[in-house]
Amino acid sequence: MLFNRKIFAAVFAAYVFLSPAATNAESTAQNLNDVVNSDAVAILNDAENLNDVEKTSTQVNLAVGQPPYESRKKRRTVYEPSTPPNENVQPSYPWQEPNPSPYPWQDPEPSYPWQDENPEPSYPWQDEPSTPNENPTPSNEPPATPRQEGEGLEFLVYNQNGVMAFALIAAHENYKVVPVLANNQIKGRETLSQITGGYSNDVAMIDANYFERDGSIAGILEINDVIVGRGDYKRSAIGINPDGSIVFGQVSYYGEVILNGENYTINGVNCERPANSIILYNNHYGTSTDTNDSGIEITVRNNVVTNIQRGKGNSPIPYDGFVISAHGNAVNNFANVGVGDSLYVQEMAIDDNGNFDNAIHIIGAGPRLVMGGQVYVTADEENFPSDIRVGRAPRAAFGVTIYGDYIFAVVDGRQSHSRGCTLYEWAEILVNQFGAVDAINLDGGGSAELIVHDSVVNSPSDGKERPVASALMIVPR
Repeated sequence: MLFNRKIFAAVFAAYVFLSPAATNAESTAQNLNDVVNSDAVAILNDAENLNDVEKTSTQVNLAVGQPPYESRKKRRTVYEPSTPPNENVQPSYPWQEPNPSPYPWQDPEPSYPWQDENPEPSYPWQDEPSTPNENPTPSNEPPATPRQEGEGLEFLVYNQNGVMAFALIAAHENYKVVPVLANNQIKGRETLSQITGGYSNDVAMIDANYFERDGSIAGILEINDVIVGRGDYKRSAIGINPDGSIVFGQVSYYGEVILNGENYTINGVNCERPANSIILYNNHYGTSTDTNDSGIEITVRNNVVTNIQRGKGNSPIPYDGFVISAHGNAVNNFANVGVGDSLYVQEMAIDDNGNFDNAIHIIGAGPRLVMGGQVYVTADEENFPSDIRVGRAPRAAFGVTIYGDYIFAVVDGRQSHSRGCTLYEWAEILVNQFGAVDAINLDGGGSAELIVHDSVVNSPSDGKERPVASALMIVPR
């Protein structure tokens, strides 16, 4: 259920971070590193009812320039962030400066007129076009109370100058990040609430990849060393190593079918089959290929052809194998294939530096937002369309702190309480407010959503949760 975000953010912070026995705001707020500052605590304690919280919640802001996790400086290891290319400088962190200078995004007036436009979602077909929720209906129910956060979790709220953003930071010693699919397969989509309902141990969940209408992944996605989706461009991605450490970089996909000494390029993975193409379907797609009767489909188990369907589609996908589906001109490549032939598939997630060689999970989205503790937006370099690249919008991001801890972050947009961010504004907030030293953009617009302990903590711009194709999940180690 969705609630008034201003009320929810204030009461959420109060429930999570204030003892029920607390009677004095100054004694409760140990220092400025609390998730909300002592002024915010006093505001909440003084509020006689939820209406008072509503009136004053705009003052509940993070202490600008303060590190939100000062207590973690005694850790044994420090994450080494990437360094922006051609720059031999140490990353600078705003909380190291006693008086951080103002930033342009803090100005309530937009820098450019077009930034106040409400762009369509990244992929308009994802759902009905979202309507700005300028006059949300107040909820008569009290805000939901998420379960008490465990050790190593911090929830932060940023609420300044018409922008409201939320972040959960999870200690990498206590938690790990894993990708999941809606419906546990490519076909179909679910809301994050539906996805999280299938798990009992998740702490938080955020939307991940861009996607197509049928749930196909628009970008690379690898789960447990199996590539389940691919993209057409070399774009930003994160890799998750077996020990939970994170790598960032730009990744592209290459795959080929090897048959009778010949190599044929794979044009897609677990997606709708276009004309004159070769598509690979594995068991992450579903139980069958859903193709029409034009073309040829080859079922393979243990690298041996077990079945061939010519002029017939919708082949069953074996759990321990895959199906090669060819259409149009690509059918000629398999004119002489027979049952019992050896057939191999070779797939690679390619990055320039080999940083992803050990990754067991890879999640592609983009563009890059932060590198080496500095704003570093690669939207133009990665050929993102204008609906993602330009203007203010609701957005989501994944990042890491200087300690290697995980950041799940969203910013509301297209609503009266929050206008959203440009990519550069979003990157500034991630660095200066949430402590990111590396971060990438995730699918945004109406898909931008963060769940903490089964509760939606932000306000999706569609006015309801949008069904998505994949998500990132924080779970205990």
